[in-house]
Amino acid sequence: MTANLLRRSRFLLERWIQRGILHQLMVMICLVVAVAGLGGTVAWLTTPQFEGPGDAIWWAFLRLTDPGYLGDDEGLTLRVISTTVTVLGYVLFMGSLIAIMTQWLSTTMRQLESGLTPISMRDHMVVLGWSNRTPEIVLQLLNAQGRLKRFLESADASRLRIVIQVEEVDAVLRQELRDHLGEHWNRSQIFMRSGSPLQPDHLERLDLRRASVILVPGADFDSGGSDGSDTRVVKTLLTMSGLLRDVPADDRPSVVAEIFDPFKANLARNAFEGDVEVISSDRTISRLLSQSVRHRSLAQVLFGLLAHRRGNSIYLRSFPQLAGQRPSDLLESFPTAVVLGLVRGEGAERRAHLDPPGTEELRRDDLLLLLAPSYDAGAPRVVASTQPRTEVRTHAPRPSSTRRTHRILVLGWSHKLGALAEELGQSSARDFEVTVMSRVPVEERERWLARVAFDSERVRIVQLDGDYALESDLLEVDLDSFDNITMIASDWMDSSEDADARTILGYVLLRSHLDHMEDPPEVLVELLDPDNVHLFHRQHDEYLVTPQVLSYLIAHVALRPELHCAYDALLCAGGTEINLQSAAEFGLVGERVDFALVQRRAREAGMTALGLLIGDGAPQLNPDRSRTWELAAEDQLILLSTDQATR
Repeated sequence: MTANLLRRSRFLLERWIQRGILHQLMVMICLVVAVAGLGGTVAWLTTPQFEGPGDAIWWAFLRLTDPGYLGDDEGLTLRVISTTVTVLGYVLFMGSLIAIMTQWLSTTMRQLESGLTPISMRDHMVVLGWSNRTPEIVLQLLNAQGRLKRFLESADASRLRIVIQVEEVDAVLRQELRDHLGEHWNRSQIFMRSGSPLQPDHLERLDLRRASVILVPGADFDSGGSDGSDTRVVKTLLTMSGLLRDVPADDRPSVVAEIFDPFKANLARNAFEGDVEVISSDRTISRLLSQSVRHRSLAQVLFGLLAHRRGNSIYLRSFPQLAGQRPSDLLESFPTAVVLGLVRGEGAERRAHLDPPGTEELRRDDLLLLLAPSYDAGAPRVVASTQPRTEVRTHAPRPSSTRRTHRILVLGWSHKLGALAEELGQSSARDFEVTVMSRVPVEERERWLARVAFDSERVRIVQLDGDYALESDLLEVDLDSFDNITMIASDWMDSSEDADARTILGYVLLRSHLDHMEDPPEVLVELLDPDNVHLFHRQHDEYLVTPQVLSYLIAHVALRPELHCAYDALLCAGGTEINLQSAAEFGLVGERVDFALVQRRAREAGMTALGLLIGDGAPQLNPDRSRTWELAAEDQLILLSTDQATR
């Protein structure tokens, strides 16, 4: 009976204390009053120095709260009682009060640091979720300069402010972001808030109703894999749509969301009622991989087009005064830029027309797609509406040749391989045999590929069960028989660090065998951490940091949504695409040439010249027209062309 009563009392006391600091202070006050009452009563009963119990209790309270009164007492009994009450005062009054106040202050500071306080601002950008893309997205937004300035002017905002929502804000995340941003770190521009994008009350902390843009990046290693990440993104869009339902359509923030599975892109678009750009990361990366394995050194070209503020970038500009002109006639009008095509509104959608045929004329509301070193460099030199017209370009017929099978060895397994097979099937230039070696069971890989509609007659998939990090398994493959070897970051690992560590181990082993070959196959490596790039010092091997590429794309589309369709068209296999062709095919070998001449020769063949690839050097996109080169047969032109125009 007594034990049950004690347990019940302790349980009730625990519940009372857990209610907060006020209830804790009430418990302490009750203890102080009890000790003062007990000590005063004992002193009144055992000593003749007090006229009544009230005086004795007040005497005990003073000794309990202030030990300075201890020397005023006389008599052994009174001094013993006074000393006992004073010691209890140190423990109950001072100790408990300090402990309670310290705990309260620590809890308050921790809550303030964790970002639970709702923000109050307008025209800010919101990034929902923390992944390996988040720090690079923030860096690209802060480093956009001219594009950022034009975005702020359109949003009527004075400066960029970014709010990042993470599951729980802590010092580690803050330091990681600060280290990545370096000199761009500014605590007055970057704010972090704790919470889940799936909870409406957590989203309320971000002041979404007055935001300008909301970014929802994916996570490679989210719980549940790519399907789990896509599910989270779609549910986030639905939650935001419900939260913003009372906001007028024109005042709602625009949204940029990343989805892995391209078949869920329409689902994501329908989940949000407003302006939303959905980036399919699997399709984007598979297009990059597809073009890179078909054209050597093309990965550097494509990465250069995505990396804003690193040389030349892609810009969209409106020139109503050029209405009626043909893009093919504007070569001399842009001496510091390359005209890639145009972006045209077609109903509720925008569509990019790259390298349009010579009969296409600009309309007043078209946007001209330009490759230029800066926004201002994309201004035309001649804007008159009566420029001399060149002959309409006709695409040269492609010479007939025996179709050759391009053999690709893929080391590793990722969900994006299905999209890669689909992209390879879009190319009409050749057939492909893709051999995949991975520890992932073959049955699981086959089930995943069965979901993808690719041309199995033109793209043949061969599955091998093996571990490319084991030399015995790697030696079972005839490496010399392949045209390309592609190392895919394995998404079945626990983290991007583990995936890259495994990729690097396999690369070192692979290189130890390729170095002994006279003509080894080309190697393309997918990485997830840009800090590992310095480990790949070989000049002829290419690497692709896919989270970095996606971060660039998300940042571009956030600042200029019209760029989404332009990049989609540039990366798409089949139709108009970027390729490399020998300078000898254009009669440019053995003479001193400038880029203006290269542009004219390419235009005569029905193509658009983007730049040059001299030997094993870095791609030179839109080079200075005053520079000249003496091209050799191994030098290549970087071209934008259709399959029909490709020589």
